[in-house]
Amino acid sequence: MRHRLGTLLLGILTLPIGLTHEALAQATVPTMDELYQAAKAEGAVDFGGAVKEDAAQELLQAFSKKYPGIKVSYTRRSTEPMVQLIEADRLANKVSFDLINLTEPADMVRYKTEGFVQPVPLPDRDVLLPGTYDPDNYYYALGITPMYGIYNTASLKKAEAPTSLKALVSDPKWIGKVAISRPSRGGTGAAALLNVVDAVGVDFLKNVKERDILLTRGNEAAVSSVISGERPVSWGVSGYRALEAKAAGSPIELIYWDEGTAIAQFMGAVPTKANHPNAGKLLLRWLMTKEGQELHVKAADFYSPRKDVELAPRNEPPLSKLKINLFGNDRLLKTGQELSSEFDKAVGLK
Repeated sequence: MRHRLGTLLLGILTLPIGLTHEALAQATVPTMDELYQAAKAEGAVDFGGAVKEDAAQELLQAFSKKYPGIKVSYTRRSTEPMVQLIEADRLANKVSFDLINLTEPADMVRYKTEGFVQPVPLPDRDVLLPGTYDPDNYYYALGITPMYGIYNTASLKKAEAPTSLKALVSDPKWIGKVAISRPSRGGTGAAALLNVVDAVGVDFLKNVKERDILLTRGNEAAVSSVISGERPVSWGVSGYRALEAKAAGSPIELIYWDEGTAIAQFMGAVPTKANHPNAGKLLLRWLMTKEGQELHVKAADFYSPRKDVELAPRNEPPLSKLKINLFGNDRLLKTGQELSSEFDKAVGLK
């Protein structure tokens, strides 16, 4: 025992002087094969998230083919119901998922602070876009989606559609014409609101009630409102939903705002007390590989947070060609939540 301890201490003392704690952590990251052997011994992985069911199944089939011997299951919920399910589990002192996926940064930050999720270092984290991962490796953006503006092509010709957020929230002709998901419902709506405020200034909240904006319970409902023509424009909806609706033949077109398009993140993390922790880590790390990310783009209509993945969903421009506004989780958590609360008060909601 003394010999082993002495050897360990000697190893630490003889580390290169310039080796940081992060570099040391990266140096001890298990290989994918090592993780696979441990995951195969666990025998299963349970994934819970907001990714579309058919897309998740396509991803999990590819994972199973690459890593046979691990039974996979998926439970789909949007972020709010997923958080409710996780919290119910916590009250019952159990954990149902080995990998969770949420769009609300506040919950991920809280789970990190409370020790509910664990760090999972990636050996190639440097290829990720800044702001798409936790600096301490507790969570990562499995996919990112533009919060596209959209308009109804049956109601508006291309030349009539707005291209500027400033015009959309100041020109009288757009009063009563806009539908959005209520920003206080989650990170995607908060990102879209933050994008507007950055473009036009916070003073627009003083008169926002007069704009008669239709508030929906989620992005899907906002998209539906534009498709139906109830409100012909939205300043920002989840991109994958807009792309899916457009591909299905719905009368909508995307708007890339002059001031830039907000980006929302679908974050993944492994619970500390996961029933199959190695399988959860293996699935997370595989989803973050170039192979996993390229399949995610194709299957789920997301963009990738990896800088070396140029593939874009449904022949849209690659992310590198777009004017994007990527807000870090710290800013979304603080400023985004504050603005969402101010917005609710300004339009008369509690």
